[in-house]
Amino acid sequence: MENKERKARPMGLNIGSASIIMLFAVLCLTVLAALSLLSANSQYALAERAANVSKAYYEADFKAMEIYERAKNGEDLELEYTVEIDEHQLLDVALGDRDGELVIVRWNIIESGAWEPDDIFDFWDGK
Repeated sequence: MENKERKARPMGLNIGSASIIMLFAVLCLTVLAALSLLSANSQYALAERAANVSKAYYEADFKAMEIYERAKNGEDLELEYTVEIDEHQLLDVALGDRDGELVIVRWNIIESGAWEPDDIFDFWDGK
């Protein structure tokens, strides 16, 4: 009689525990897929922003070089000028004379607006 009782009880994994493990695996894979999608979207937005900044800089650089070439050919003698890169930056250029030849003395990116700090945080001032 003792042997019949042992055979009646099932041993090992039940169908319910296998389903729970499968559900957990699918849930983990879904979370990883969602995180990968968010990360890829963030990287794409960052790459787009970097491309736009580079494009704006090189367009301003091209315009500044055109002005330099006109000044070098004697068409328009402008020794100091700025070219707008975007609404916040300018390309500042200065030309000079070295041994009778027009050369670039300064070619810098400068901020075009005044910096204004954010006052949204109320930090403790020590009092």
